[in-house]
This record gives sequence, C-alpha cells and structure tokens, in this order.
Amino acid sequence: MKNPSDPRLPESEEAQDSPEDSSQEALEALQRKLAGLGETSMRKTYYPELQERLEELERLKAFLDHSNDAIFLVEVMTGRIVDLNESACRQLGWSRSELLEKSLFDLSDLHDTPAAVSLIRSEQDAEGRDVIVTELYCHDGGSFWAELMLNRMHFRERAYVLAVARDITQRRAVEEALRQSEEFLKNIVDHIPAMVFAKDAQQLRFITINKYGEELLGFSRNEILGKKNEDLFPPAQAQFFSSKDHETLEQGELVEIPEEVITTAAGDRILRTKKIPLVDEHGKSRYLLGIAEDITERRQLEEKLLQSQKMEAIGQLAGGVAHDFNNILMVIMGYGSMLRNDAALAAPHREQVDRIMDAADKAAQLTSGLLTFSRKQVIKTQTVDLNDVIRHVEKFLSRIIGEDVQLRALQAGHPLPVDIDANQIEQVLVNLATNARDAMPRGGLLTVETSLQRIDAASVQANGIGEPGPYAVISISDTGVGMDDQTRKRIFEPFFTTKEVGKGTGLGMSIVYGIIKQHAGFVNVYSEPGIGTTFRIYLPLSATSPLAEEMLRDLEQPRGGHETILVVEDEADLRTLLEQILAGAGYRVILAADGAAAIEQYARRTGPISLILMDMIMPGMSGKEACQAIRAIDPAARVLYTSGYTMDIIKSRDLIEEGTELLMKPVRPLELLKKVREMLER
Repeated sequence: MKNPSDPRLPESEEAQDSPEDSSQEALEALQRKLAGLGETSMRKTYYPELQERLEELERLKAFLDHSNDAIFLVEVMTGRIVDLNESACRQLGWSRSELLEKSLFDLSDLHDTPAAVSLIRSEQDAEGRDVIVTELYCHDGGSFWAELMLNRMHFRERAYVLAVARDITQRRAVEEALRQSEEFLKNIVDHIPAMVFAKDAQQLRFITINKYGEELLGFSRNEILGKKNEDLFPPAQAQFFSSKDHETLEQGELVEIPEEVITTAAGDRILRTKKIPLVDEHGKSRYLLGIAEDITERRQLEEKLLQSQKMEAIGQLAGGVAHDFNNILMVIMGYGSMLRNDAALAAPHREQVDRIMDAADKAAQLTSGLLTFSRKQVIKTQTVDLNDVIRHVEKFLSRIIGEDVQLRALQAGHPLPVDIDANQIEQVLVNLATNARDAMPRGGLLTVETSLQRIDAASVQANGIGEPGPYAVISISDTGVGMDDQTRKRIFEPFFTTKEVGKGTGLGMSIVYGIIKQHAGFVNVYSEPGIGTTFRIYLPLSATSPLAEEMLRDLEQPRGGHETILVVEDEADLRTLLEQILAGAGYRVILAADGAAAIEQYARRTGPISLILMDMIMPGMSGKEACQAIRAIDPAARVLYTSGYTMDIIKSRDLIEEGTELLMKPVRPLELLKKVREMLER
C-alpha cells in the first residue's frame, strides 16, 4: 500500500510519458490530474510538485515551439513522425495532426540519401548521427533547403531519430552569391593577360595563380600550389626571384622589377613584374601579391625597331659622307688626270700620280657602296628572267670562288620574271659568293638555286619580313664555318666584319642589304656554326607577269585533318607558330623543345602519332639522331624535317635520314599544311 507521505503519485495515477503520446497531450493530461485533486491532504501533498512539473513542461514546450528549427521525433524503421514542435507546423504549413500522419520521407527526398536511409531504417541498435542537406516540402507545394541534423537515440528501450531541420535558404543564397562573386573575380583574374600569383609571407610558397600563369609556366595549378621558387625554376633564377620577394616584404611597399628572365617549357621569356605585400589588420605582412607581364614579343619588336632605326641613321650618315666625299674625289681625280696627261711630267712622278689615281678609284668604289647601302644610288630596272641573271653570272662566280669550292647552280623549271637592275643583282651574287668563299678556307660546296614562293600574311606577321605576295627567290648556300646568332644579327651593319684587319671593309653585306631593299625585297639568313650558311633573297615577282597573276589566284586553303602531329622545334616562337598553324587546321599537336624530349614524348604516347615535324639542327641532338632513336621505337614513323639549308647542302653534310622529307624555312603556313596533308595521305 502506498505511503501517504510518499511525494510520488500512485502508480495508477502517474502520468505515463511515452513518445507515442505527444507533449501537448501529456501536458493536458497533467493539467486534468491537477484540476481533479480536491481540498484534501493529497492535494496539499502533491500540488506543489505537480505545479512545478507543469511549469517545467510548459517552459519546455514553449522553448521547443518557439525554436527557429523544425524538430521531429521519428520512429526508427518506418520514419513515422511521432512528435514535433510548432515551428515545424509553421514552416511546413501543415497542421500538427496532419504531420503526425506522415513520415519524414514524405516531407523530403531523404530516400535518395543512403546515409539518412541507413540511420533511420537500420535494424541495428547502435547510435549514430549525421548532418544532411535536403529539400523539405511544404503544404502549398513549395519547398525550402534545410540542414537536417539526425541523431539516433533510445528511449524506454525503443529506438528513435531526433531530426532537427534548420532553414538554410538564406544561407544558401548568400553562399551562392559568394560563389558567383568568387567565380566572377576568378574569371576576371584568369583572363588578365599577365601572370597573377600570391605567396604566403612566411615560406614564400605559391598559394594561388591564375590561368595565364599556368600557361606561361607550363605547369597545372595543382603542380604550382605549395611550391617554392626553387621547386619550379633553375637555381640562379630561383635565387633572384626569392631575393626580390624578401626585398618586397622588407620594404613593405610596391617593388617593380623592369626585366627578369624566366625559363618555361616554351623557352625563356622576359617578364616585367610588380610585387606588393598584403598586410593584416595589425600591419603584418601575410601574403605577397605579384603581377608579371610577359614582354618578350615587345622586347623583340623594340630590338627590331632599334636595329631598323640604327641602320636608317647609318644609311643617312653614309649617304651624306659619300656625297661630300665624292665632291672631294672629283677634285682629286680631276687634277690627277691633268697631271697624268702632262707630257712634261717626269717618269718617277708619273708612277706616283698613277698610285694616287688607283687609290682614288678604290675610294670611288667605296663611296658607291655607301650610296648603295643608303639606297641613294639610282637603279635602272627592267623586266628580266632571274634564271637568265644566274646563268650570266655563273661563270664569273666560278672564277671568284676558286677551284677548291664546287659551284652548283639549280634553276627553277619555269621563268621568274622580276623588275630589277640586273647589274646590281649580279653585284649581290658576287658579294655573297665572295663571302661564302672566305667562309670555306678548305673548300666546300656553294649552291645557287632559284625558286618561286608565295609569302602570305601569316608568314609576314610571324617573321616580320616583306609584304604578302609572290616572290622569286635566290638561295645561296655554303658548307662553311657558319656563324652564331649574335654575328648573324649584325652582318648587315656597315663596317661590321669578322675578317682580319685589312682583309675587308665590312661593306659587302651592307651593299647586299641596300640593293635588295631598293628592289622592294628582303633577305633571310639561316646559319649554324660548323654547318654552313644560307642566304635567301626575295624579289617581288613582276606585277605584269602572267605567272604573278596565277600565283595570286592560287589561294586554295589546303585541307586539314584530325591526326596527331609531334612538333619538335628548339625556337620557342617558331614552335608556337607551328602549333597554331596545325591546330587551326584541326590537327592535334604535341610539342617538344629538343630531340631528347621528342623521343620521350614518342615513347610514352597513348595513341598513334601520324607525323613528326622536326627541326633538322637542334642543340644537343640533331634531327637525324632523334629520328633514328624514334624509328628504333617505331620503324614506320613518318618524319618531315624543317631547315633553312637547301637539300643540296643537307645531303652533302649527311644530315638527313632516308625516307624523310624536307620543308624549307621560313615556314609558310599554306605550304606547310599542303606538305603535311600530302605526307599523311601516302
């Protein structure tokens, strides 16, 4: 029998709390019990406790009902909602009784979420929790995104899941706006035509870089992030970059580096870089921001402009000097002639006068050369076949070069009508032949060849030469000592010579340059030390020639394709040009900077490589050596060489591999595409 002093209710009258009874029903049942107590000792005994419990339940209900989160108590296995708060009704738009008839799966797409299905419908008694983002469906047909916190629990030996749903619609909108803003800013930075990067101020590791930077350095973003300068660049460059990084952080302000060379997969590039520290609210440097602009092409154009201006200035000076000097020579030669014709002049004095006149004649030839270089020499043009000019001067060239140098003249199989001063073009050939003879002190081969070529706008832009149109071309190639790049760039400067003092005036190449310029043509020079030199003289085809009209009509674009072509070229700018030409025609292009890289690319190919377009002369390994190594991997590999030398010179040097073909530099896009298609279709 129950002790009257026991503060607990009798078991028969105690509120039986059960998750199946809603909190609202439990509260109402307790209120009824409290009201049913009469003015008895029992009421005096239990009323304070019941009143306190009632207040606790009311506070708990108010706390849950006024929560911003929708709270559900869900039965395990079925997912049926057995209790919920008022916020759930308010947010979803259903009444309490309607929601108690539904499962949590009816209100969401949780059935497509394996983690939620496992947590709610698993037969295991193990407790667990998870946070899932899902869409909750409302009574009016709408929905909202919610972060659903699921917590598996046990109450009176039964398993339930407490599901707390937080409306994250606004948060998702803010996150989406932030994502779009970040994406917008990222797109802006990625499309800035300069490398933009940031490093942490402590270890100077890359923490971000834009798309342009990836392309410039030749690494992916994942390969760059987290790396230091020494991980990406040669030691000397890395040390220089790091010193500038530290200098910027120490100064705490913008530092500009006007010019720095950076080695990339595409070759050396020249950058103009600005670096600035980014500080936190305490003024401490946290990051280093850098913007590097690639000015390689600009520098090259500036050098070409400076060279052109220098040549023009020298030409004006040479022309002025020659003009004034000619007046002086006229006086010297006039009085000399008078003395020579004086019958009273003694024999010893006559010999002295003859020496004076000989010196004056040489001086006159020198001034003539200066006038030619300055393009102030008057030329008398007429339409002639360039092949006839070569035939006319061929015997004279044989006498100039000597017996130990073999001369081979190869003329085009059709006329090459050009408007020229034949005497001046012959002087060009004599000067070049003389130069070639001096470059072959032990003998060799001199080849003079004529051909017809059309220069298109792409070639003009790529090589910075001439004007688009049909040209007659004279190629003069020797097997001499060749020259390095620095010498090649200066050969047309007046008075520049590599010969010993007294063995040359340094005007031979300048005269060649001046004459060809006067004829609206241009000269291309290709040379390698120890291999030889090739001069190509381009003279515009006569505009009145039917052949010129035919060349201008023949503008059909060669057919492209989808095959894979391996381009092997050590000159970065030319490598890029070849890639653009071939990719523009639909081909898939793989690039290699030298023979060793080409062999590696070919060995690890994942698909067929239909053609190898390879420079013949490269540092480290020649094209022939690379071709032999590749054919050891694949005997059927097809190779198309590019070279500035004529086929005659190449064969004499044994530079070409059997079963390969040759395309002459400078590369002309239409000719390249035509030749590539021709080789692929064999």
